[in-house]
Amino acid sequence: MRVWVATVVRLGLAAVWAWVAVARIGDPAASVDAVRAYQLLPDPLERGIGYGLPFVALALAVLLLVGLAVRVAAAVSAVLFLLQLGGLVAAAARGLRIACGCLGSGGVLPVGRSTSYPRDIAVVAVLLVLAAGLAWWPQTRFALDDAVRRSAASGLPEERVGPRRTAEARRRQAELAEARAAAGQQRVRLAGALAGVLLIVAAGIGIGVQAVRTPNAPSPQPVSIANGVEVGRSGARMTIDLYEDPLCANCKTFLETAGPQLQTWLDSSTAKIKYHVVSYLNGQSPTKYPSRAAEAMYCAADAGRFREYHDIVFGDQPTPGADITNDELIAEGPRAGITGAQQTAFAQCVKSGKYADFVLRISDRANQDGIFATPTLLVDGKPVQDVSLGGVTAAVNAAL
Repeated sequence: MRVWVATVVRLGLAAVWAWVAVARIGDPAASVDAVRAYQLLPDPLERGIGYGLPFVALALAVLLLVGLAVRVAAAVSAVLFLLQLGGLVAAAARGLRIACGCLGSGGVLPVGRSTSYPRDIAVVAVLLVLAAGLAWWPQTRFALDDAVRRSAASGLPEERVGPRRTAEARRRQAELAEARAAAGQQRVRLAGALAGVLLIVAAGIGIGVQAVRTPNAPSPQPVSIANGVEVGRSGARMTIDLYEDPLCANCKTFLETAGPQLQTWLDSSTAKIKYHVVSYLNGQSPTKYPSRAAEAMYCAADAGRFREYHDIVFGDQPTPGADITNDELIAEGPRAGITGAQQTAFAQCVKSGKYADFVLRISDRANQDGIFATPTLLVDGKPVQDVSLGGVTAAVNAAL
């Protein structure tokens, strides 16, 4: 009975990995986005895992389907499920809004779509238990592992013992049986080692193939009420929260003077920056420019060009009472590197008002958090009283 249960588990896990491989191999950018959404690793590792994991999934699916090196395939599966479970728990604890990616899809959730962490965690936990159980009991039906064992044992002689043979003959028969079993296990371990090499090679092939296939366009950047748009490496030594209004003249002045230093901290992983673009100054614009410009910045995040577009918009900031149309905001996209299909999607995002409700909500959230003016700056959650290059530099040095 146990063997048949293990067989069903083996084939079920094979189906899971096949589904993941099929869903992700054809869309390497989406695979990277699914990994990047967890915000746990530096960009090179995120890309490597995103590119390589679908091919590892494919190799695991094949190994489990044919029943070759079942223990190794199950153990690797268990490790991968354990890592994903840890990532989900961490994402939920940090308030990230992501999809699990358990069965192929994943990434940052669109505005308005709710998370399903309890269900996702339960699914991954069940898969982890099944994989760990199969690693503990890898004997299954219809498996190549059995053929490997038999082929190793077939090279050893057999000794038949009749009912009147001596105890020595019976001992010899037991030794031969033990030798055949040991030879079979040795052959299975060798198959397991080769399977491990296969998984490493599959990951390498995946990284190489997908890197060639994937264009150099950046991936979408996460947009959330809690974090705004986060720019920089997740492992940075500190976090800077910057609250801005597109019509805020002091915000423009701060960016003009402190922008190069902010970029230095980003490049060196000293800090990551969470940009919270709000619309406090709508009353100064008859066309509600702050809301529309903030929406366009969040649309630029969908194209992976938030900071480039953000700096352009603040650099071309209109005077109070002046007007900049949505068409003019869209026309700035190519200057920020938003081109081709991304520019089409960016234009549609701006025209449709995709982030209109989001801008209202993030502005309300900032107000509830005690942010009543822009620019407001926090370093590791502590307000910076002097919002200037000198003030933020002093705050960062103190945090370091």
